[in-house]
Amino acid sequence: MIWYAFVVAGLLAAITASRPIDSFSDVPWWSHAIALAVVVGTWSPVATYVERGVHQLAYGQRDDAYDVAGRVYRQLQADPSPDELLPAVAALLADTLALPYVEIEADGDVVTTHGSVPHGAAVATIPLRYHHLTLGTLRVSGRRRRDGLSAADVRLLEDLARHVAITLHAARLTTAVQHSREQLVTAREEERRRIRRDLHDGLGPTLASLGLQLGVLQRTLRADPTAAELLVGELRTGVRQATADIRRLVYELRPPMLDEFGLADALRNLNPTDGLARSVSVPEPMPTLPAAVEVAIYRIAAEALHNAARHAGATRCAVELTASPDAVALTVTDDGRGLPENYLAGVGHHSMRERSAELGGTIDMGPAPGGGTRVAVTFPMRTHD
Repeated sequence: MIWYAFVVAGLLAAITASRPIDSFSDVPWWSHAIALAVVVGTWSPVATYVERGVHQLAYGQRDDAYDVAGRVYRQLQADPSPDELLPAVAALLADTLALPYVEIEADGDVVTTHGSVPHGAAVATIPLRYHHLTLGTLRVSGRRRRDGLSAADVRLLEDLARHVAITLHAARLTTAVQHSREQLVTAREEERRRIRRDLHDGLGPTLASLGLQLGVLQRTLRADPTAAELLVGELRTGVRQATADIRRLVYELRPPMLDEFGLADALRNLNPTDGLARSVSVPEPMPTLPAAVEVAIYRIAAEALHNAARHAGATRCAVELTASPDAVALTVTDDGRGLPENYLAGVGHHSMRERSAELGGTIDMGPAPGGGTRVAVTFPMRTHD
C-alpha cells in the first residue's frame, strides 16, 4: 500500500507541478493529501483486481476450454463403473481447472469430495441433469477468499455437467441391466433346482417303486395269480400318482389351459367346481400378450377367486380384463365379507404382489365399492416390447 501511495503521489505531482521536480522536497504537500485520498478510495478494488489477476495467472485454467473438455470426455469414455466414475471426474476437474474444492452429490448422498473450501470463498452449485431427471449436483468453490468462479468457468462446468449426467445415466442403466440379468439367471437356477428336487424326491421314487413292483409281478405272475392281481392294482395306483406328479410339474411351469384355450377361456374355466358364480369380461379381439404377463394374470386371478370362495364367503365374482397400447389391467371383484380391518397378508397375497412386481406392475387389494373385495393389477406393456 505504501508503494502504491508513493506512485499515486508522484503521478499527481508530475501532472500538476509547474516546474521540474529535482528532489522529494519539491513535491507539493497538497499532492500527498490528494494521493492519500485517492489511495484510500481506490485501494480495495485495485487490490482485488490485482489479486485476481495474479491468482488467475498462477492458479487459473492452465489450458483452453477445448482441452479441458477433451480430458473430461476421455475420462467419461474410459467406461468406469458408476462408483468410480464420479470420484475420477471430481479429481480431474479439480486438477485441470485448479479448483480447491469439488463435491458431487447423487441421489441425495455425497458421493465424492475433493479438497476443501477456502475460507470465505463462494460455492457454485451446478445440477447434473439428464432430460427431466436430476441425477445429482456438482458443487465447486472459488479459488481464493472472496473469490467466485468466472462466467467462463461456470459455462464450461455447466457444459461438462451435462455430459457427466449422460454418462452417469448410461452407467446406471448398464448396472440395472446387469442386475436384471443376474436376477434372471438366479431365478432360472432356482426354478431348475425346484424341478430337480420335485423329480428327485417325488417322481423319481415313484418310478423306481414301479420298477421294483414290476419285477415282483414278473416273478409271481405264474406262481401266485391272486397276489399278482393285487400287485397290478398297486401298480395302477402308482402310475396314476406318477401321472399326477407330471401334470403338477407341467402346471407349475406354465398352466396348460393357456396354450390349449388362450387366456380368455382359461380365465372362464378357472376353478369351475368351487361353486362360485362368476362373470368374465375380456376385450375383443384379445390382444397378444407376453407369455410372462399371461401367466401372471392367470395366477393372480386364480388366487383371487380361491380367496373369494374359501375365505370371503363370496357367492359371485366378476373378472374384468382391459388392455390399451400402454398397459393391461386385471380386476377381480367379489361380494364376500371383505378384508378384515386389521388383516395380515398371507402367502397368497404376498404371491400376488411378487408376481406383479416381477413384471413392473402395480397391484391394489382393498374393499370393493359395493362391498366385498377388489383386486386390481396393472402391467405396463412398454417394458415387454
